[in-house]
Amino acid sequence: MVLVGCTSTINTTPTAKSILTEHSQADILQYNNLIYINTTSLESMKQLEYTKYEIIGEIIKTTNSSKNFNDFYATKLESGTKIFSTNGKNTDTIIADLNGQYILYTVLLEG
Repeated sequence: MVLVGCTSTINTTPTAKSILTEHSQADILQYNNLIYINTTSLESMKQLEYTKYEIIGEIIKTTNSSKNFNDFYATKLESGTKIFSTNGKNTDTIIADLNGQYILYTVLLEG
């Protein structure tokens, strides 16, 4: 008798709760059930060129509470801040337009 077993790897993506538990002042937002973090000041991001493409929504709530953190909720951005895809329809990195100042947010993925 031969017994064969398979295990599946469960990929999880970070949640607002997991991020805010470790870093309560993190500058994050949620879009399409994914968490994005402000990466504007990272040296690697400064070397790349991103252009604002099309609007994908706007921030509807500013909160530091991870409870019921939903799409278009943010910890730092104000309600009404417009969010754009980049370089075509790319949503791995998105742009928040804060009164003409562009802030880059990059999706957090684990796997």
